Amino acid sequence: MLLQITAHRDPHLAAAAARHETRRPVMLARIGGWALLGLAVLIQWTGHGLNYTLLLAGVVLAVVVPMFLVNQGARRARDGGPATYEISDGGVTTSTAESRHAYAWNAFRHVDFLAGQLVFNLGGSRSIRVPTRGLSPQQINEVLNTAVANGVPVR
Repeated sequence: MLLQITAHRDPHLAAAAARHETRRPVMLARIGGWALLGLAVLIQWTGHGLNYTLLLAGVVLAVVVPMFLVNQGARRARDGGPATYEISDGGVTTSTAESRHAYAWNAFRHVDFLAGQLVFNLGGSRSIRVPTRGLSPQQINEVLNTAVANGVPVR
C-alpha cells in the first residue's frame, strides 16, 4: 500500500487536533485552578481575609494556562505551507519545502481518527496530522488497518 496526499494545512483541523491533544493538561490545569479558587473562598469564609495570591493563581491556572496551551498548539500546527504525506507499509513520511521526516509504524503510540483528519501521535505533544479530504472511506480504512496490523492502536 502506498498512499500519497498533498494538502495545505487547514487552521480549523489544526485547532481541533490541538484541542484533542491538549485535553489532559488543560483539564488538569482547570481542576488545579478551581481547587485554588475554592481554597481562596474557603479561607475568606473562615475570617482570615481574601488571599489574593491564591485567587490570582487560581484564575491563571483555570483560565489563562488552558487558553495558552490550546492557542500555542493550534498556532504551531498551522505554521508552514503545503505538505506531502506518504503512508506505506513501512510507515508515514511527511515533507514540506523545508524538511522531510519519515517514521516507522513502531514510532507511533496511537492513531486518532478525528473528523477530517488522522492524527498519528508520536508521544507528548508531537504528532502528524494527515487530512483525509480527498480520501475515500476505503482508503481511510486501509490506512487504519495497516496501522493496526503494525501494532499501532486506533482510537
